[in-house]
Amino acid sequence: MVDFEITAKELALALIIAFLGFAFSMRQWILFLDKLNPFTGLLVYYAILYAALFALSRLGLIIWKFRIKDPLQVLGALLITMAFFITVDWESPWVQIVTGRTVDVSNVLYQAEDGAFWYLWSFITNNPELLRLLTYVLTPFILTFIGVLLISKVQLLEG
Repeated sequence: MVDFEITAKELALALIIAFLGFAFSMRQWILFLDKLNPFTGLLVYYAILYAALFALSRLGLIIWKFRIKDPLQVLGALLITMAFFITVDWESPWVQIVTGRTVDVSNVLYQAEDGAFWYLWSFITNNPELLRLLTYVLTPFILTFIGVLLISKVQLLEG
């Protein structure tokens, strides 16, 4: 039996991603983005990606020389990536609700990370505020936590 041990840095990564999900799903943020044209919005999106990658790497939460040694590590990295993109993709009914537009659009619009998890959580509740927290805060936290467990498991088994 292998004991899983989460470091403070790994827990911090999960908490930071959950916080980003909370902040970037706030009504004020969505309404701000709605005022931007598509190109300016894309620039804001990539500025966020750059700043997040830079900050997380400076804090030692992203290790650029990380070597994949096992398929479980790939899955762990994929889950962490998915969690991050949930926090910065705004392709769920939440955006339509906040901006006062119809949520009756093509399913293709919602086939991104946050839209898919919104859809799954909507089987449990129809409350938009609760769906927001489940989709943009709880889900990224859980995915990141599982991701670091998978990455750590392989390192513990090899170490």
